[in-house]
Amino acid sequence: MRMLTGMILGFLLAVGVAYVHDSSAAPGQNMVNWEVANRSFQSVATQIHDGWRRLTSGEKATI
Repeated sequence: MRMLTGMILGFLLAVGVAYVHDSSAAPGQNMVNWEVANRSFQSVATQIHDGWRRLTSGEKATI
């Protein structure tokens, strides 16, 4: 449990530090392309949502 908590806190710390750095950096010197990160996150969130909907409704997965 400690390892999982440490991994989650480490991830949140890394993202937080990158966000703070990018907020104070000059334009064009960002560490993270936040638009691409947001699109990737939305894609994963949609896949999780669709999977959960299929799981709870009993719908078969289509390949």
